[in-house]
This record gives sequence, C-alpha cells and structure tokens, in this order.
Amino acid sequence: MSRMFVPENLNVDSPNEVETLYKQLAETPLENTVSALREWILCISELDSVLSEVSARRYVAMTCNTKDPEAAKAYEEFVENIAPIQQKYHDLLNKKMIAHPSLNELNDEFGVYFRSVKVSLDLFNEKNIPLETEVQKELQAYQKITGSMSVMHNGEEKTLQQMSNLLESNDREIRKEAWEKIQNRRLQDKDKLNEAFDKLFKLRNTIAKNAGCNDFIEYIYKAKNRFDYSPKDCYAFHETIEKLILPLQKKMYETRKKQMNLSVLCPWDVSCDALFRAPLSPYKDGNELIEKCARIFEKLDSRAGAWLRQMQTEKLIDPESRLGKAPGGYQIGFDESRRPFIFMNAAGSDRDIYTLLHESGHSFHQFCMANQPISAYRDIPSEIAEVASMSMELIGASQIQEFYPNSEDAARSRQGVLEDVIWLFPWVACIDSFQHELYKRENHTVKDREEIWLSIMNRYDAGVDYSGYENILANLWQKQLHLFECPFYYIEYGIAELGALQVWNNFRENPKKAFDMLFEAESLGSSRPLPELFNKAGIKFDFSPKTVEPLVQAIWDEYEKTN
Repeated sequence: MSRMFVPENLNVDSPNEVETLYKQLAETPLENTVSALREWILCISELDSVLSEVSARRYVAMTCNTKDPEAAKAYEEFVENIAPIQQKYHDLLNKKMIAHPSLNELNDEFGVYFRSVKVSLDLFNEKNIPLETEVQKELQAYQKITGSMSVMHNGEEKTLQQMSNLLESNDREIRKEAWEKIQNRRLQDKDKLNEAFDKLFKLRNTIAKNAGCNDFIEYIYKAKNRFDYSPKDCYAFHETIEKLILPLQKKMYETRKKQMNLSVLCPWDVSCDALFRAPLSPYKDGNELIEKCARIFEKLDSRAGAWLRQMQTEKLIDPESRLGKAPGGYQIGFDESRRPFIFMNAAGSDRDIYTLLHESGHSFHQFCMANQPISAYRDIPSEIAEVASMSMELIGASQIQEFYPNSEDAARSRQGVLEDVIWLFPWVACIDSFQHELYKRENHTVKDREEIWLSIMNRYDAGVDYSGYENILANLWQKQLHLFECPFYYIEYGIAELGALQVWNNFRENPKKAFDMLFEAESLGSSRPLPELFNKAGIKFDFSPKTVEPLVQAIWDEYEKTN
C-alpha cells in the first residue's frame, strides 16, 4: 500500500523518529472541517499500520524459533521502546479527535471507531504504559517456557504436539505412555507456569485499578468493547451449555466407552478411533497439507481458493511442528501490506487439517476487509472473527475427500470434527468460568486456583476418569495459553461456534449464498456493531437456549449419521 504520511525510510527502531511523527499528528493544528479530520484520522491509521506490521512480523519470527536470541531481542526492543510511545500518543490523539467540532459529521463512517476511542480515553492511565510493557515481557518469558517443552521417546526428542499423535494409537499402553509423558512434562514446569500466571495476574489487576475499574473483569469487558453482552450473559450461557450440551458429550463418551469395551474411559482414550481402526494419516508433510486444503477451497468458493493459493505462493504459512517452535496456532495480520500469516504446529494428524481450515478462515477475513480505510476497522472482534474460522472447519469437511479418497476415512474425519464441536462448548464454559472465578478473587493462592479449577471440572465432568492423576487434573488449565496470553478470550469461541453452525446450515441450503453473505459481513471488518455483522452474514447474534437448542440438535443428528 502506498503511504501518504509515513516516510518510506522511517527507522521503526528509532524512538525519536517514531515519536516525531506522533508528535506531529498531536500538535499540528487541524482545520475545523470534515475533510481535514478524516485525512488526519487516515494518517494516524497509516502510522499505526506500519508499526503494527513490524510488531507482527517480529512476533512471528520469535514464535517460529523461540531459541533465536536475535528474534527475541528484536521483538523485545520494539515492545520496550516503541509500543510505549504509541500508548502515550494514542491518548493525546484520541482527546484531540473527540474534541474536534466536525466529529459528529463522520459518525456514519467512523461511529463504531469513535465509540471505542471514548472507551480507551476512559481507561487510559499513563501509569499503565510501563505495566503493559511488563506484561509483554512476561508473555515472552511464558513462551520460552512452553516453547522449550519436549520429551524423549524411543530415543528421539519430540515436541508435545508430535507426541500427541500417539494418542490416536490403537494400542492403549502406547496412548497411556504418550499421555503421561506429555502431562508429566507440563508438570515439570508447573511452578514456573504458576509463577508466570501470578505475575501476569498481578499486573493486570493493577492496570485495571489504575484505569478506575473495580476489578479486571470490569476492565477487560470495556477494553474488549463488549457492548453487546455482560458477565451475567456469560454465566447464563454456561448454564445453557451445562443443561443442553454436556448431556450430549456424556452420551458421546458413554457410546465410545461401550465401543471400546472399557469399564472406565481414561483421558488417553478420547482421541483414538473407538472401533480400533488405524489412525488416519492424511498427508506426508506441510506442503501436502497446504496443497490439499487449497484444493478444498477451490471446490467450495473461487475467492477462498485463490486467497489460499496466494498465501501458498507467498509463503505466508508456517505449518509444521519442530523443536524450539512456540506451541499452538494462530493467524496474524500484516496490517500495512494487508496480508495474513498462518502459524501452526502440524504433526501429521487429522486435526491438523481442521486447524489449517480454521486459520484459513481467519485469513479470508483479512483479505475481505483489506479495503477498510482505517486500521481500527481491520482489528476485528473475536466473536465474528471466530465465526469466519470455525465455519470453514464445518464447511471444509464437506470436501474432506481431498485427503481421504476412501469414503470410510472421510466419514471418520467428518465425525471427528462434529465431536470437536460438541466437546468445545463444555470446555469453553470451563475456561470462561475459571477466568471469572479467578479475577473475582484478587488474592487467591495457587492452592485456591487448583480448587477452583477442580470444582469447575467436576461441574462439567463428561465421564472421563482421572483417578490416580489428580495432580495432573488440578493443573490441566495450564495447557490453555489463552489464560496467560489473552485473558477472557475464550467465551468468543462458544458464541462464534453458534454463528458458525448457522453459517453451516446456510451452506447446506445454498452454498453460494452462504459464502456471499459471510464474505460481505467480513468485508465490513469492525465498522458495524456485532449484531449487525452477524445479521449481514445471515445469522443471529444470540446464545440463549432458544437459539442453542436447534443448532445443537442439528449437529447431533449429523454426528449420529456418521457414527
């Protein structure tokens, strides 16, 4: 994208050069006209986009190789030297923007943005700038802990992602050994992870108090611009999941237990094939994974197919798990160049297919909204962002024969993704309940944390027996990186899955119309309120029992067909 304000030769590592540009925007007098205000907002957005892309690319480099000290240093220096300047001047710029006499005349175009700006002004406190920097540094420390986790197996060093493939083995002893090695490796760093969480927890509570909030829950709901639902709505959603979906998960696990002729279902028994068929082996390497997913999308929608081919050509996907690579998967936007990047840890499993389908959905969202005029509108709410990704898992499963020419294997794969949908909701309720309970108790201890987690796991117990592994169960929450890296980012998965199920229903009725409506909604970025974005996609923003029950029944009916 061509620049109109930021010099092409800007040294992004120079605090002086970066601050000079922000200072120019903050101090240069603005004409009292709509056009002057609009152009000034676009200049702010351009500078933010340039710096956002630098930060994103450095984050990618750091997570792709956590053992690279230069990559870590480059990211850390940006966080320490440049991000605080952005925070400081954003407050000044926001005040200048809101005070402009022509502000209301831009409400039609930037009203949602102005609403967010007003919240940012309410929450801003200069004391929080160094604290936010500390949060980012603590997250780096956390990523080094998790990125270094590996185990020895049969004389080879394996990442935990690679070991998880053994959980699909038909040999129960192999599964048990793999599960124990994975969990015991995590337990080795239990104290380090608790210490990391304690530091982040304390920092976040201090930030909330500095922002004038009663607690971090109040702060994060404002910071996330959750204008359309409250903690009470989340608690009600937890209850709906407990009443309508947990019984289905129990039924699903009871069926599995009978099929496997087991007296108890253990945690290493839930990922293998219940009929003892060999584990699915869908691809040989990351290149084949990308190629076959591209073919799936080419069959589904020409736009989606072309976008994934573009990412394939431009090497914007890092698919495979390896030693030193951070765990998990994500899609991140390079904001100035309007390109997405996909990071994942594929290790040869069926689940990897759906991870790439999922992250591809996020990437399509990036392509759709590339023409949004300001960076704030390309920063999308998770609730609609995850609709974009989760719907691609369900829809992509309709063409899974690209990986599995054998119809029985294809059916097994589709069954797996349907099981994941049923499993997801109770896990969402667990993680979201856990966060709410922790942040209600500012002075809780590590022991309190374990007790809170165990009580929640008991509430959503679907019939998996952890006898003899109580210590592992009490610390199982530590595997969920969201609790460390992005607190309160989890209920969105449940809300979005309901949206994705509706998109999937639309697709089954009219594939082209479903894609057209979804991509139209995605093209709006975050320029409209959440309920309106959902409506544009042809779905409802609602997670009451009235909406949940028929959607869950539809997925259960489909699951029973595959089973």
